[in-house]
Amino acid sequence: MSFSSFVNIDWRDAPKTESIVAAIRRYLTKCDAEPKVQLRLESSTAPGIVALRQIDGVRMLARDDRTSARKPGANAEYWARFLKTATLLQDMVVRRDSQKMRFIQYREAGKHERLDIVKRKVMDVALTLGIHPAAFGVQQEDSGKITTPEGVTLENTTVTDIFSYEDRQRSGKAPKSLPGTTQRRMHGEHSIPLLVLDVNVKRQSSARIDAVVVVEHQNLSKLALKNVLLVMTAGFPSSATKEYLHLLSQSSKLRNVPFLYFGDHDMQGFTIFQALKYGSKNAAWGSKAMVCPQLEYAGPTRQDLKDSPRFFRPYWEAQFRADYPDATDREVEKNADRWLRRTKTKVNRKLGKHTMKDKESLKSFERLGWLDHEPMVKKEVNLIIGAEFGGKFRIADMTVVDLYYLRHFIEGKLHKKCKDRAVEKFPSPVARGARLQNTPSQFSNAPHGARNQANSQSLRTPFEGAGTQATMAEEEMAAADTVESTAPGRELSNSPQTELRLLQQLYIP
Repeated sequence: MSFSSFVNIDWRDAPKTESIVAAIRRYLTKCDAEPKVQLRLESSTAPGIVALRQIDGVRMLARDDRTSARKPGANAEYWARFLKTATLLQDMVVRRDSQKMRFIQYREAGKHERLDIVKRKVMDVALTLGIHPAAFGVQQEDSGKITTPEGVTLENTTVTDIFSYEDRQRSGKAPKSLPGTTQRRMHGEHSIPLLVLDVNVKRQSSARIDAVVVVEHQNLSKLALKNVLLVMTAGFPSSATKEYLHLLSQSSKLRNVPFLYFGDHDMQGFTIFQALKYGSKNAAWGSKAMVCPQLEYAGPTRQDLKDSPRFFRPYWEAQFRADYPDATDREVEKNADRWLRRTKTKVNRKLGKHTMKDKESLKSFERLGWLDHEPMVKKEVNLIIGAEFGGKFRIADMTVVDLYYLRHFIEGKLHKKCKDRAVEKFPSPVARGARLQNTPSQFSNAPHGARNQANSQSLRTPFEGAGTQATMAEEEMAAADTVESTAPGRELSNSPQTELRLLQQLYIP
């Protein structure tokens, strides 16, 4: 299907500044002279104006190119704000001045006007004229972050001045002479640039990228996943984050690399996944440059959380044997059963019930139609709505089983994905637990392990206190006594002190 019947606005195709000023002036004159004018409203409620379409072989949310006829005098308050916003944008283009949206809110549109209303008026002007908001000099919102593995470099050609870019682009000069800064993003965590022309992925011969992982929360970078390009959206993704992920999906170096999404198990998390893969309803006018078609939902699912105590039990038993080498098999099994019962109770308490807003989100998903192409997400959404005792939880709740389990879970998913592609790249978590069980001496240097070995004759474990409160208190004391630093190159799961620090860094309040 051709894209001609849908709105497709891209800042790279914006007209020259003189043309933008002329277009605004013509429209303002029309508002004064004609009884009715045509508008494209950002928050239009017209049925079917935004729908899932197959465009160039990619499913995305596209906005129908329909306008709404309005009388300039019908709603004086709306037109006053609309004309004031249009005049402000015209002045910004004339002055060639780039400003953030809050400048428009506080300096010109009135400090008592809500930011969402200011954004809506800016988008109404942009959609009506068919010009990207960035072309008016409106700077995009703060973007997310990206973490590159060791040996991998991202070269981004960014645009620092949108007005100079437009002028020189229309002058017919070679692309290399366009005003843009090539930034080299080496190993580490970096902010995603706001306006990016292209992304070039380079890696050393010894380096590799096993997967591109997209997460909702920025502090998940503390997981330190190896050989993974980690994109953090920092909540609902901004336009810059979606455009950057789209450019990564188009890179030839990442053509055979899986793109996986991990987020909260709630409607907000599923909405973020929809915005990244299919586009969002409010930004359907630019979906063609802001979708990642190969993105896959990887969890965690409700069943993943429910099964986490059972899956982690072998690791817990290995940890217990390392701390108590003289314990018999019966004692290990007895304490593991106690831990399993208490952990299952904690897991069930993490599941939250759905709300009326969740039901409205489900209706929106069904109306847009993208759930039919995501059977796994559709199943989880129905579980949230239909679960009697709750089905929502945050991805950080996976750490209720163990401080290190979230990394175990993500690495397990990555290992399974690589194994499906006949590539054995990630170590199996079960094998890691077996190594942990066979090397108890690595725990003997820690104060916690030393204390447990000294008391191994009586086997007073943290799980044999007098009552629940005593048990919890002893667990906290055991964690507080852990003060040894982790040696370089040591396994994260082999250091109680590192695991305590992971809990502080991973828990998302």
